[in-house]
Parts: sequence; C-alpha cells; structure tokens
Amino acid sequence: MYHHKKIGVFISHIYGDYQSRLLSGVVKKAKEFGYLVEIFASNDGENLGDYVIGETSILTIPKPEDYVGMILVSSTYLLSSLGKDIEKLLQEKFSCPIIDISQSPSVYPRITLENHRPVKDLVLHLGNVHHYKRICYLGSLVETESDALRRQAFIEGMNALSLPLENCFLSCGFSQESIKEALDKIMDLPAMPEAIVCYNDRIALSLISLLKERGITIPGQIAVTGCDTLAFGQMTSPQLTSVTFPIDQVGEAAVEHLSKLAHKKEVPSVTTVYATPSIGASCGCNSPVTSNYSYARKLDQQISRLEEYLILNMHMSANLQGVKDLDEGMDILAGFVQALPGCKEFYLCLYEDWDRISGHIREITLTTERACNSDTVLLKLAFKNGKRLPECTFTKRSTLPDYLYSEDVFSYTYAPLFFGEQSFGYIALSFENDQIGYSFSFISWLLNVNNMLKSLYDKKSLGLLVGRLEDIYTKDELTGLLNRQGFKLLSVPAFEQAIARQQPVAAFMFDLDSLKSINDNFGHGEGNFAIQVLAHALESAAAPGYICSRPGGDEFQILAPDCTAEKASQLIDNVHQYLNNYNKLHTKAYLIQVSCGFCVQIPASPSDLSEMFEHADQAMYENKRSKRKENS
Repeated sequence: MYHHKKIGVFISHIYGDYQSRLLSGVVKKAKEFGYLVEIFASNDGENLGDYVIGETSILTIPKPEDYVGMILVSSTYLLSSLGKDIEKLLQEKFSCPIIDISQSPSVYPRITLENHRPVKDLVLHLGNVHHYKRICYLGSLVETESDALRRQAFIEGMNALSLPLENCFLSCGFSQESIKEALDKIMDLPAMPEAIVCYNDRIALSLISLLKERGITIPGQIAVTGCDTLAFGQMTSPQLTSVTFPIDQVGEAAVEHLSKLAHKKEVPSVTTVYATPSIGASCGCNSPVTSNYSYARKLDQQISRLEEYLILNMHMSANLQGVKDLDEGMDILAGFVQALPGCKEFYLCLYEDWDRISGHIREITLTTERACNSDTVLLKLAFKNGKRLPECTFTKRSTLPDYLYSEDVFSYTYAPLFFGEQSFGYIALSFENDQIGYSFSFISWLLNVNNMLKSLYDKKSLGLLVGRLEDIYTKDELTGLLNRQGFKLLSVPAFEQAIARQQPVAAFMFDLDSLKSINDNFGHGEGNFAIQVLAHALESAAAPGYICSRPGGDEFQILAPDCTAEKASQLIDNVHQYLNNYNKLHTKAYLIQVSCGFCVQIPASPSDLSEMFEHADQAMYENKRSKRKENS
C-alpha cells in the first residue's frame, strides 16, 4: 500500500460547485502532506422517496482505525437525519482528529467561510468609489441566517457611510415573477435607488434582465451587485460585481488543521476563511469587456454532454432491465464503466450477504440459507487503467484490497449501493489527475446499478416464493411426494414421450396395510408416521425419472418410464425389503406393511394411462385379499 496515511471526508451532493471546489482544495493540500483522501459521498435530502432509506449504509464503509483524520462537511447535509447519524458515528467510533466544515457551531474544531462581511465592503465601495447615496438591499423572501447576516452587513456599511436606511429594504423569492414584483416596489419608491445590493447573483442577474426590459441602463441609471460570483454573471455585459468565494482555501485549511492535530498541535476552535468582493462593471467600475462567446460555447458543450449522458443512461437502464444473474449484469455493466468520462479506477464491492433473503421469506418458503461471513466483501467488478481485473474477496477491515492502491492516486470517491433498507455494498472511483467527484447525471447511473441489484434480489425471493407455491400446489405436505395435481402435471408428458419412443411403462399402486388399526390403537400421529415411512420406502426403491405420488389417504402410485416387468418386480421387492428392515430395526408396537400391484405395457394411446392404473389397482387389491386369506 503506497499511502500509509489516509484522510476521510463525509460530504453530500458532491456534484455541486461548492463541494467540487472544496474537495479540490482538500486533495491539493493532502498531496503536499502525502495523504490519501477517501471521500464518502451521499445525496442527502434528494426527494427519491423510500429509495433513499438505505443511504445510511454509507456509515459502514469507512473503518475508524484507518484514518489519521476525518473531515465532516456538515454544511452540505441539509434535509434529512443522515448528517446527524454521521456526527454520532464519528463521536462514538473514531478516535482520530476531526475537522468540521460548517457555518454552525460544532463539537469539533471547524472551518467556516465568512461570505457575509463582503456585503459591507460592497456598500462601502458603492459609496466611497461611486458616491452613490440611495442604496437598497434586495434580500431573500425566505428568512434565513445567511440573509439576516448579509442584511446586517449592509446596515453596517450604510452606517459607516452615514446614509439613511429608510426605504432601503425589499425582499423577493427566486422566481422571475417574485423578482418582478420586487422591482415594481422599487420603481414606486419616492426616489429611484442609484444602486441595489442583491442577496445573491441569481437575483441580481434576473433583476438586471428586468431592468433592461424597462429601458433602464446598468450601471448608467442603476448599479447592481450580487453575492456569489456565478460563472454566468462573469460572462454577462456588464460583468457582475459580486463576492468571490475562496472555497478551495477552506478545504486546504481543513487538511492543514488535521495535520497539526495529528502531530499533537493545537488549532483554533473556529478558523474563518473570508470571502472578498469581486469588482466587475455592473457597479460602475471600468472592467474589461468580456465576450460571452466562450461561455456560450461552454454551455453548449454542457448541454451536449447532458444529452449524451441521458441517452447513455437510457441505454444502460434498458440493457440492465432483463439481467438474469449477477455475472451477466457485471458483464453488461463493464461496458458502461469504460464509458465513464475520466474514470481511472472503478471498483464495485458487494457484501457477501448482499442478496440474503429476509427472515420472513425464509420462513414462508421453508428455506435454510448458508450462513454468510459478515466480514467478507466481494470485489465483483474492477477496472484499473482501462483493464478489467479478476474478482476477489477481502475483509471489511479495509475499504479496498491493499494491492489496488497506487502511488499516483491521491483520492477515491465512495458511494453506497442500496435500495430502500437493503444495503448491497459500495463503489469506489478515482479520476484522471485526481479530479474530484462525479456529475449529477452519475446519480441516475448509480440508480441503474441499484435497480439491477434490487431486481436480482427480488428475482431470488420471487423464485423461492414461486417454488413454494408450486410445492403447495403439486406436493403432498405430509410426505413431500407429488400430490394428485403434481402427478398429473408430470405423468402426462412422461407417458406421451413413452408412446412416441415405444418404450414400456410400469404403473404401480400401493396401499398401506392396517392404517385404520394403527390410527385407532396408537393415534393419528403414528398413522401419519407410518405413511411417511412408506413414502421413504418408495423414494428409495424408485429409479431416477420415476414419478412417485400420494393421491391421498394411504394410497400411493408410481409411474415408471422405460420399465420392464422384471424391473417392476424388483422395485416391489425393494419396497418390501426396505419395510422389513425398518420393522426389524425399530421397536414399534405395529408393523408397517404394504399391498401393491403393477401393470407393464408399451402404451399406444394417452387413454392407456388411466387403464394401466386401473389394472395396477386391481392387482393391488388382489394382493391385499390374498394376504387377508393367509392371515385368516
């Protein structure tokens, strides 16, 4: 193993711009310290119904003893309890240093991004550089902590400029209609503002568009600023004045703090990385004229890739839909792995008991499954540098087998495989040049894999249930032999085959002697026991391909294809010998004996089947009568 020191990262929505830039900073700094970064990615809060219940299986992937430090990006866990579950796991199982990247208080040393103070700097810039006096703040209609902090920073800036706050505050949602309503209120103010500071770039860009529709020039008549530095805002004309987020520095700071803690050095309880204003032209400054050609080209490429991913995922879903077994599924999946853009390594790991059926199904189907080693993981599909590797097993003590790690790979991304409450395992990926994460479209790729695994699991359970139903319909519950329906299903085609091949067939009838006497004197339990012993005798004597059944009561029948009279007599002798041996070896107060008869012929018509059993039945009763005469 090339990297002896590992850092783990718990993060959600890895495909987001914030998450990607943050992890880039983590990996960049980790390389300097020689750390391998293992990223445990989830999609907390996505509205996928009960499907996402099993996402908590991500808690079982990292092994606490493997890491010199862990980073929790708790600010990315927004809607569900998964973030709290991860915090609990870290507190209870991990003894290594932990850094939290969060805007909220934490039990761990945390790195926080201050992206509110620059609003004050923007106000000061508007007042001191451009000498605007009438400045408004267009905030979020939804009351959030971020909006409150930015509003307060705006107030501080206005106070520092000694500007009045009357008629300075308006709010809107993110929809175009809501922003339009806010603009109507702005236009109704006693004096139109000279500058508007917006809660974020999204609102700012929509506002600029609406102002232009009304013939108002930016920044000639009204200056506008945002607070995100979205790429689109930097490609508009005029270029949007906003706030730059040094997110990669947050990731770098987290690794630096972990390294200090690992070497028993102290770090502050809170470390703040500050955002700074990004001055464009929308505030009135002279800014280089930006051509939006390259950005339009970039957007066009993104749309083209999304279309390709959509078609690829549809193709993948269709191909995996009819998979019959796991090996077939892996062979199909292999082709789609090679189509993953930039993927350097891919590993699909399944827990050994991934398809273990539920206790409820086992109970219904009377199934006993081999006990699985819960500490074993199956590396079912592996690709490294474009080559497929053979399967292997390894223990859960490591996230991947040691021999797979390379000196030129500094980050792996892990995602759980699950469906509902079922946990199947996980995948691990690394990308060329340690690029971070995967696109949003990869979520549907993962969903296709999970659907395939769930389908195979359901097929296994369904197969057991169908098999059990067939047993109930075709088999006698007491003896396990075929019942009347089961015998009919198997005997008719076997008999027709004998007709076609002109082979001799034997029809046997058996009747347990003295069943009523056994029931009356020893109870029905002993009568059932005697019936079961006779069933075992018939199964023991019957050759492969013979069809044994218990139509009901104490009667049994056998259809024996390709059976001569000599073979038929030998079968009868074998049944009697089995029962004689049984009676000698077991000290029952009664004997288990049978009367029997058979008919052998080469059938000419399907109707011969019933006639043969009638002859066998007559022979059986003749045998029973002769035994009664001997005993009288």
